[in-house]
Amino acid sequence: MNPAARRLAMAYQACEVADLATVAVSLEDPTEIKQQAARVLAAAQQLVAAANGLESDDPPGDPLQRFAYEHPEEAAEDVAEWVSRRR
Repeated sequence: MNPAARRLAMAYQACEVADLATVAVSLEDPTEIKQQAARVLAAAQQLVAAANGLESDDPPGDPLQRFAYEHPEEAAEDVAEWVSRRR
């Protein structure tokens, strides 16, 4: 797999982790916070898997990362938009 495509998939996953974490800190109900924290953790585990697979030739198994791998132009635009919103 192209290293740039793998890094793009990882960046896409990192944006997902950040978005989920942003929601988590805005919640007030402890039950909702725990549920959201579990979503953050699952997404972070996928991010670690993406980082561990940087040298792999296999396409990502995670659907979010696979989208970035299969549609790099759209994923790059999404990541660029995400970054510009955070500035």
